[in-house]
Amino acid sequence: MNPINNLFSKQEQRLLLLVAFFALLGNALSLTGYTPALSAEPIASDSLGSALAEDVELKIDPRTASIEELMCLPGIGAKRAEDILIFRKRQSFSSVNQLMQVKGIGIKTYRRILPYLVIFGDTLATDSGNASGKASSAQDSSPIHINSASIEELCTLSGIGPKKAAAIIRYREENGAFSAPEDLCKVKGIGAKTLAKNIHRIRL
Repeated sequence: MNPINNLFSKQEQRLLLLVAFFALLGNALSLTGYTPALSAEPIASDSLGSALAEDVELKIDPRTASIEELMCLPGIGAKRAEDILIFRKRQSFSSVNQLMQVKGIGIKTYRRILPYLVIFGDTLATDSGNASGKASSAQDSSPIHINSASIEELCTLSGIGPKKAAAIIRYREENGAFSAPEDLCKVKGIGAKTLAKNIHRIRL
């Protein structure tokens, strides 16, 4: 009589044979150098790699941004981000150009970070850092040379915000100088109505 029959039932014996078979198969495959193919699934969507691959437009709202978010702005380090928070505690931002009232943020830094900010209130950049609606109105009739104007200057045009101003600059960098004011309509987001409102100020 087989002593195994006394220790295991027929079902348990089949199970042991199955386990032994797979163990032997694994050892045989290992000896032949076989390795299973690794999954070629893409990296999870929330991984750093895919996040960096996405072209996401950065928009920071100085009214609510954390110190880490503010530090993502060009030219804004930990000290300057902390100064913004201190300023915000003393008085709330009612206009984006109030950032120039923060210690250490001048007109040059403001112009660098403006394209990355959520726009609210007045955007006009002035040396005093205290641009009012009157100052903006006073400059509404000044000519704008669209082939050389900065983002801030383009933003003084009616219906032109930082996004459209950046599109104008990008268009002239990729296609060369505008040859006529009407060429502005070739820029995405700018139509005949916007051109008509600004034609008296546009210069080449």
